Amino acid sequence: MSQLKIISQKIILDITANPILSQGVHRVYFSSVLNFDYNSEKQEYSIDYYNSTPPQIILDVISYLNSKDIDISTDAEIKRIIKQLSEEDEKFKNAIENGKQIHENPPKKLDIPNFIRNLKPYQIESVKHIVDVENAANFSVPGSGKTTIVYAAYSILKSEGLIDKLFVIGPRSSFMPWEEEYIGCFGDTPEVLRITGTKSERNRKYCSTDDYEIFLATYHMTYNDINEIIDLLRKYKVMVVLDESHNIKRFEGGHWADEIIKLAPFAKRRVVLTGTPMPHSILDLWTQMTFLWPRKNLLLEREQFKSYIESDKDLLEIREKLSPLYCRIKKRDLDLPIPEFIRIKIPLNPIQKTIYDAIAVKILHELVKIPEDRIGLRQWRRATLIRLLQAASNPTLLAKYSSEFDIPPMDPSGLQISQIIEKYPKYEIPAKFELTEKLVREQVSNNHKVIIWTSFIHNIEMLRKKLEDFSPICIFGDVPRDEDENAEYNRERLIEDFKISSIKNVLIANPGATAESISLQRTCHSAIYFDRTFNGAQYLQSLDRIHRIGLRPNEKITYTILISENTIEEVVNSRLEEKLQQMLKFLNDDLTVSNIEISIDEISDGEKEEVADFKAVIYALKKQLGKKYDAEYK
Repeated sequence: MSQLKIISQKIILDITANPILSQGVHRVYFSSVLNFDYNSEKQEYSIDYYNSTPPQIILDVISYLNSKDIDISTDAEIKRIIKQLSEEDEKFKNAIENGKQIHENPPKKLDIPNFIRNLKPYQIESVKHIVDVENAANFSVPGSGKTTIVYAAYSILKSEGLIDKLFVIGPRSSFMPWEEEYIGCFGDTPEVLRITGTKSERNRKYCSTDDYEIFLATYHMTYNDINEIIDLLRKYKVMVVLDESHNIKRFEGGHWADEIIKLAPFAKRRVVLTGTPMPHSILDLWTQMTFLWPRKNLLLEREQFKSYIESDKDLLEIREKLSPLYCRIKKRDLDLPIPEFIRIKIPLNPIQKTIYDAIAVKILHELVKIPEDRIGLRQWRRATLIRLLQAASNPTLLAKYSSEFDIPPMDPSGLQISQIIEKYPKYEIPAKFELTEKLVREQVSNNHKVIIWTSFIHNIEMLRKKLEDFSPICIFGDVPRDEDENAEYNRERLIEDFKISSIKNVLIANPGATAESISLQRTCHSAIYFDRTFNGAQYLQSLDRIHRIGLRPNEKITYTILISENTIEEVVNSRLEEKLQQMLKFLNDDLTVSNIEISIDEISDGEKEEVADFKAVIYALKKQLGKKYDAEYK
C-alpha cells in the first residue's frame, strides 16, 4: 500500500510497496504532469508544500492511484486537507444557491446589531449577499456605499462569532474613508492599524495586533508583507476585503495578483469591491474571482481563460456562471441627478499643431522599422501613444522627464521643429490653458468649487501658476512605491481642506492621486478634464468623486471634457464606448441610464487591447495626415 503524507513542508508519496509507480507512464505523470521529484534510494516522490500550494494536487494523486486500483493510506494532515476541500465544495454549492435566491427574492429589511446608520433600500440585498454567499463580489457603481455595505455585513457576522477582525487591502486613498465610515456606521472610533512605515516599524505593529479590530494595507505593502499577513490571518477569524479590486487585475506578469491570491485560503471570509471590475477587458475578472474561490477553478486556469476569451466565446455564458457570486447596484438605483457632459473641441494653436503633426508623421514613418522583440515593441507602442498625448495636451511636456509614465524627454532629432519643441513655452501657450482658466474663474465667481483633472504633473504646476490667485490645492501621485506616513497624512489633509474651506475652491489633481475612494460630492459639483490617458478604471472612478450618494435630486453635476481637435484625444472616443459597453453588457446594466458615456483603458495593460488601441490611432493618423505623410515619405 502506497503512503501519502506531509513531512517538513513536503508532500511525500512513498511507493516502496508499489515500485512499478517509478516506471513508464506513472513516472511521466508524477514527474512531468504533477512536477514531483523522485528519489530512487527512498523510493518516494516528493514536492514542496507551502501555505500557498493548491491542495488540489493531493486530490490529483489520490484520484490517479484510485484509477489504477492502487491502495493508498494517508496521514492525519492529508485527511484534514481532504476534509477541508470537501467542506469547501459544500460551501460553494451553498453559495451558488444562496446567491440565486437572494437575487430572485431580495430581502426588504435586515437586523444589524450595533449598526446606527440606516441602509438605503438598494443596499440591503448587497449586505445579505455578502453574509450568505460567504466569499462574494460587490461590483456596485462607485458612490453606492460599498464601504457601508461591508461594515453592515461585518457587524452581522461578528455578532454571530464567525469573524472578529477586518483586513482591508486597497489604495492608500481609501484608508481615511474606511476610518470615517466606521464612525458613521457604528458611532464609535475604530481601533485601526495602518500597515505603514519601515520594515522594522511594521514588524512592531504585527506584534500588537490583538489591540486592533480593523487593519488597512495597500496592495504594494501586502505584496511586501505577505508572510506576516498570512500569520495574522491564521491567528484570528478575519474577513479580508479587496477594495478597488481592479488594482490586482494584472492578468500577465503581475506579482501583486499572485501574492494576493496566496492570502485567500487563510481568510474566514473574502470580499472584493470595485465599481469597475473589468476596466480593460473581461480578463480582469480572473484574479478577482480566483481570490474569492481559489480552489474552484471558476474561470479555468489563467491561460485557459485567456484562450477561451480570445476564441470569442459568449460573454453572457460567463456572466450567468458568476452572477450568483456578485451583487451590483446600478447607477439608476441611486436616484441621483443626471450629470451633464460638456465636450468642447479645441483647435490647436498654430505652433502646437505644427509640433503634433510633425510627431504624428514621424510615427507613421517609424512603422516600417519598429522593434521586433515583444517587449521592445510594447515599450515603443506605449511611448508613442504617450508622446501623442503629451503633444495634444501641452507640447512643453515633450521636453521634460515624465515621472508619471517614467518616460525621458523626447529626442527631437530628425525633426525640423526640434528647436521649437525645446523652446515651445516662449512661443505660445496651448489654448486649453486659456479656456480652463476662463471656466474656473466662472465657477469660482459663482461660489462653486471645481476640480481640474490632468494626467501630467507639469500641467498641474502650470495650472497652479495660472490660477495662483485662488491658492489652488494641488495633489499628484500614483500607486506609492514606499509608505511615507507624512505624504499620506498630507494628502488626506489637503483633500479635507478642499472639502471644508470656504476659500480653497480649486483642486488640481491627477487621477493616480485622487481618482479612487475620495468623496467630494457634498462640496464640489463641477469637474474639468484638461486631458486623459488610457486608464479606464481611474477615469471612471474620477467621474464618481462628485456623483455619488449624498447628492440632492436638484443638484447639478457638470463634467467639462476638453478635447484637442484632430488629435489622439478624438481617436480615443471611438474606442471608449465599445469597451464600456462590454463591461456593462457583462454586468447587465442599462447603457441608457449609466450616466457614463466614456471610459479609457490603461495604456500598459492587456496586449490585445493595447494593439487594438494603437491600430485605431494609426488609422486615424493616416486618415488625418495622409497627404502630408505621402508628400514627405512616399
